[in-house]
Amino acid sequence: MNLQFNEDQLDALREFMNVSIGAATASMANLLNAFGTMHIPKIEVCNSDELAVKIQESIDIRSMYFVTKQLFTGKFGGECMFVISEDSSINLGRHLYSIENPSFDDINDAVIELTNILTSTIVSRLTQELNTQVQFFVPSLQFLDPSSIVDEEDVAEYSKIIIISTILDFQDQQIIGNIYILTKDEAIESLKVLIDKKIEEIYG
Repeated sequence: MNLQFNEDQLDALREFMNVSIGAATASMANLLNAFGTMHIPKIEVCNSDELAVKIQESIDIRSMYFVTKQLFTGKFGGECMFVISEDSSINLGRHLYSIENPSFDDINDAVIELTNILTSTIVSRLTQELNTQVQFFVPSLQFLDPSSIVDEEDVAEYSKIIIISTILDFQDQQIIGNIYILTKDEAIESLKVLIDKKIEEIYG
């Protein structure tokens, strides 16, 4: 099974992700009534045992994190992960609910509300671009240290993982989070087929 993307496939996937991220940024700005940006998405294929290191390289390992994980299935299946630091989560709770000292439950609710909009918008828009549909599962939320974000048992049965990552950044509100879309083995092959079909439709 060839799990590597050629340059045309990568370029197309980046373009589809840019459209998806634009839609998600607009949804977040509407939710928070604030201006925010998302960074240009980074796309890479790595071995499953490299995932934990890849994520730790992109966050502050001195912080604790609220981590939401949401599985989705279909021709393009995988997992959407949103990682937001404790400080950013407190700022999110303050801003979303207009309270100075949000409780732990308030913060949980705020992170879940943000995640539901964020992940569903990105993945739904991406799959819309690829002319396919997915089914979402209920997201899980945990409060973790960086070394516990990736459950090794979850990735042990896979050889390759594609990581599509970006950063949600509301600077004025000091709310920053990392978004990862993870898809594995057979789903990578399916994703390549969907991208090739889309390229054929566009360019003939």
